[in-house]
Amino acid sequence: MKDRIIGSLPTIVLGLLIAIAPRTFAPVCEFAAKHSSGMEKMSGMKGSGGMDHMDHMGQAGKAMGAAHQHMACYWTAQASLGIGILLLVIGLLALFVNSQIRTGLNLGAALIYVLEISIVTVLIGVCKGEEMSCNVYAMPTLLALSCIGILAVGAAIFLDQRKRPELQKAAA
Repeated sequence: MKDRIIGSLPTIVLGLLIAIAPRTFAPVCEFAAKHSSGMEKMSGMKGSGGMDHMDHMGQAGKAMGAAHQHMACYWTAQASLGIGILLLVIGLLALFVNSQIRTGLNLGAALIYVLEISIVTVLIGVCKGEEMSCNVYAMPTLLALSCIGILAVGAAIFLDQRKRPELQKAAA
C-alpha cells in the first residue's frame, strides 16, 4: 500500500496544481487581469510601471472577453485544466489497482505530461509579449510541474517494476 501511495500521490498533487495554476498562483493574462492587485503584491511590482502593465493586461483581457475572442494563453489555461483533471483521475485510479495496471497508468501519465509541455510551448503556446503574466508565471510553472511529473512517474514505474515477482525470476 505504501508503494501505491508513493507512486500515485505525485500525480494527484501535480494534476491538481496543473489544473489550478493558470487560474490562481501562476495566472495567464486574462486571469491575471481579474487578480491584478494580488499579482502586484506577488511580483513586487510597485510604482507606475507595474500598474501600467497590469492595467494594459486588464484592458486587453476585457477587450478580448467582450469580443468573445481570447488570447492563446487563455486556451492554454483551458487545456491545462483538462489535462490536470485527467492526471488527477489517473492518480486516484492508480491508488486502487495492481502494479501492472499502475505501470500502464503511469506510462499514460508520462505521455500526458509531455502533451502539457507541447501545449504550453508549441501547440497553443502563450502570448508573444515577454513581460506578460503568462510568460512570467504560467509558462515556467506549467513546464516545471510537467517535468517534475515525468520524473515522478518514472520513479513510480521503477518502484512498481522492481517488485514484480516474474521479473525477479527472469533475472535469476
